Amino acid sequence: MIRALFLTTLLSLSGAVSAHSGVEWLLRMTESFDSLAYDGVFVHQEAGAMNSMRVRRGLIGGVEYESLEDLDGRRIAVIRADDSVICVFPDKEDYVAGFVPNEPFKRFQQLDKERLEQAYDISVVDKEQRIASRDAVKVTLTPKDEFRYAHRFWVDKENGFLLKHDVLGPSDALLERIQFTSVTFTPDLKASDFTPNDESYTQHFTEVEPTVVERHWHFDWLPAGFSLVWQDARRLNDNTNMLLLSDGMSTVSVFVEQTDKKRPETFMNLGATIAGEKSIQVDDKLYLLTMVGEVPAQTLQRLMAVIMPGSSND
Repeated sequence: MIRALFLTTLLSLSGAVSAHSGVEWLLRMTESFDSLAYDGVFVHQEAGAMNSMRVRRGLIGGVEYESLEDLDGRRIAVIRADDSVICVFPDKEDYVAGFVPNEPFKRFQQLDKERLEQAYDISVVDKEQRIASRDAVKVTLTPKDEFRYAHRFWVDKENGFLLKHDVLGPSDALLERIQFTSVTFTPDLKASDFTPNDESYTQHFTEVEPTVVERHWHFDWLPAGFSLVWQDARRLNDNTNMLLLSDGMSTVSVFVEQTDKKRPETFMNLGATIAGEKSIQVDDKLYLLTMVGEVPAQTLQRLMAVIMPGSSND
């Protein structure tokens, strides 16, 4: 009787884990970035290039610390203590003005359930997975049209942490991969672990919130699931305003600035990220339109053709 009850309990717990929907696993993943302490090494692969990075996070003495360190090549690191950000270079000669490596998880922290389900078929793979010596759950996002990429997530079965992420193009071609090779969730972190050594060159950064301004541009068409993240625009400088589109997973940043030079429509890509630009004439003014996003080139090309002056009820 006791053995039967024990087996029933195990089966019910196992069913509870597998019963989570794909969206629930993704939402749990986004929560884990800010709720767990961790110390891990991951490999980032994109456009034929590969580098390894170390990421650490912990709450120490009431202060939230994070660091991202490039373990190959230039060995640049970014350290954050609450709202203070420091970029660390091995030598002053390595400093590049304004360069701050991207945080690996930032792109997943604003997932939108409704838009995700409108744009992707989301499923959980019913097969045992193991990444970085951790049991994982595989979640697949298959696009419902040709205007976005497919995604594969492997999240920690115990705590929801992202262990691996693939971005796939046509015919499942691998465009980008983030994969942990080792990670611990009981790191012995100290404040000194987030202190640059005296021989390094440091630059302090302050994140400034862009000014909110009236939006003077709209889109006559958007792919299913995509919508404006902000109903207004953001002013980056005297000449440049920014709009942001998202389908709950992928984003497209849109920059509009006045210019005096005509430019043809051009595109360039780096792995899953593509950038496009062209000049557009509105009455007697010339504008440079730039778009950057993790979407196929045809998506940017279509969006560039349907952006129009004036606001609308998007």
